[in-house]
Amino acid sequence: MGYGSQAGHVILRTQGSRGVLAPDLATDGIGLKIKSGALAPNRDLLVPDPEIGGGRDTVDAYLGAVSFSGDYEFYARMESLPTLLAACLGQKATVTTTGVSTHTLTPADTAQLPFLSVEEQIADGLEVFNYTDAVVNTFHLEAEANGFLSGTAGMIAVRQAAGATPTADPDWDNSPMLVGTNINVTYNGVSVPAKSFSFDINNNFEDDDFRLGSFYLGDLTPKQREVTAQVSLRHDGASFWRQATYGQSSAVAPGGLVTKQPLVITMTTYEDIVGGTPLTKSSIQITIPKAVLTPFAYAPSGDDVLENDVDIRAIRPDPATPILTAVIKNGRAEIA
Repeated sequence: MGYGSQAGHVILRTQGSRGVLAPDLATDGIGLKIKSGALAPNRDLLVPDPEIGGGRDTVDAYLGAVSFSGDYEFYARMESLPTLLAACLGQKATVTTTGVSTHTLTPADTAQLPFLSVEEQIADGLEVFNYTDAVVNTFHLEAEANGFLSGTAGMIAVRQAAGATPTADPDWDNSPMLVGTNINVTYNGVSVPAKSFSFDINNNFEDDDFRLGSFYLGDLTPKQREVTAQVSLRHDGASFWRQATYGQSSAVAPGGLVTKQPLVITMTTYEDIVGGTPLTKSSIQITIPKAVLTPFAYAPSGDDVLENDVDIRAIRPDPATPILTAVIKNGRAEIA
């Protein structure tokens, strides 16, 4: 007898208090459909070094401190995505009118980001874990022109409890998926002929703050936030290369200053939000007010058409302006 992975589930719920599993995890949490992934313990077996006066064999071993981390890979859906992004960024605001909710998510400047409670069922009857004080350390979206919008959430959790009672009927996010034909990337207001794109947030959480007298992390502290994107494109001119490498699209020699321009990624479903008036598509729009192209090199080869993966870095020269804003429209009035 074996255990099939597909029978499991993952449920997320924003915690009200640090160190306290969300009491409404089962009733108000959102079921995140995943392609793969689970949180795993990071723990060492402590084995002593050889001692003078001892024998040639290991005399004993103990278990050390532990943390839990892993990646959830998923097709991006607009009802569960706000929960992950709100935890990753820190600030959220929701306005609901006639069945359409607009969730605006922006980065917090505080030293602490929201915690999530997680219920993770492994297979059908093998094991059920509850995780407390989980954070979204990294967040990734990507799509090709002829593919689905996919995501990855890199999670870290402080505490795990095994043997939990599984939620019998999770509130699954069954909202529509998105595909590359409904994704548009603009840079400085001009559509970029991208063959694919990716978008990343890295909170760089410090995950080794273990304290004497405890098995668990004493704190999870985010360090410098990194926001990046990448587009794969065929060149229709030299302006991108010149701006990335020389600093300005019209330059003919290297300069020292960079050009900062807005990057906007808009992703929309084919389907309308059920019950929404007027008819409105589910969508996510990511706006980066100041984005800088990273230098790259042409790589001609034989009869290949010239293409490049262009890396883009978000910067924030004005503290009053968020480094990014994500606006998600869906039919769910509350972010789980």
